[in-house]
Amino acid sequence: MQTKSNTTLKQLEAELTKTTQGELQRSQAVLTEQQSAKQSRLDYEYEARKRLYHECEPLIFELLEFAENAADRIRGLARTARQGDLPDWLADDSYYMASTLFYLLAPVAVYKLMRRRLTAIDMTLDQNIARHYRLAKHVAWSFADDFAFAWGLHVHELKYDPNNPDWINLRRGNQAEFWRQGLPYGRLDNAVESLIIRDHEPDGPLRIRSFGEFESALHEPGSVSDSFVRVRDIFTNFHPANRPVLWRMLVAQAHIYVAIVRFHQQKDSDARLVVTPIRPGGARSLRLGETSQRLAAAAD
Repeated sequence: MQTKSNTTLKQLEAELTKTTQGELQRSQAVLTEQQSAKQSRLDYEYEARKRLYHECEPLIFELLEFAENAADRIRGLARTARQGDLPDWLADDSYYMASTLFYLLAPVAVYKLMRRRLTAIDMTLDQNIARHYRLAKHVAWSFADDFAFAWGLHVHELKYDPNNPDWINLRRGNQAEFWRQGLPYGRLDNAVESLIIRDHEPDGPLRIRSFGEFESALHEPGSVSDSFVRVRDIFTNFHPANRPVLWRMLVAQAHIYVAIVRFHQQKDSDARLVVTPIRPGGARSLRLGETSQRLAAAAD
């Protein structure tokens, strides 16, 4: 019986050892596979981050520069209106019109370049870059949201009917209601696309035209001047009082631009890119009413 028990015990030990070794080998294989997958993911994210920073950091810098210029121009429009120089400067002054068009649409051109270079994965790797992209997107789409701005969040709605069959005659006497103060996104896209050029055709890097290049092309027959016909029309003879929908749109954009500039001025490493209402002093420079402040603050 002792001999039989020893034999049975040895068999059980052998089976247990075999089972344990099999489980151990399977566990090691799973662990190795998980480690390999984790390392592959880390390698991918490392390369993706390198590409992301290489491709997008220069665009973030450009967005900051254009945000400063656009915010200054929106303040400048308010100041020029207070001084009584609008709408004249946007009727006769070719430089003021050209610079206004360029400064207000250049940030949208940055958004287009970012959209071409970013992927869904990239958006999860760096939240600051993702927030810059989303805010630039809001600026771009705001140009097509003229009816939403006219409704004023149903707080203070404006009469706005640029699709009236007789708009071309009606807008002469009532710009606020019948003059189109926004752009179909396709028209906006065509205009912005004309701001983007290649340094060397056909495979050179894409870049945004300088203001000098844009101004020259705008005043000459060609794709740029043709693409900006509708954009130019919404700013022709512009004054905040006679184009309140467009002014609401620009005020909302100003909040976004101020947020971008403020973020890059902060020294705190934990700073977050958040759109907040412009401080009272800044709001007075834009002559915001209470309704416009609520509308612009809600735009983020």
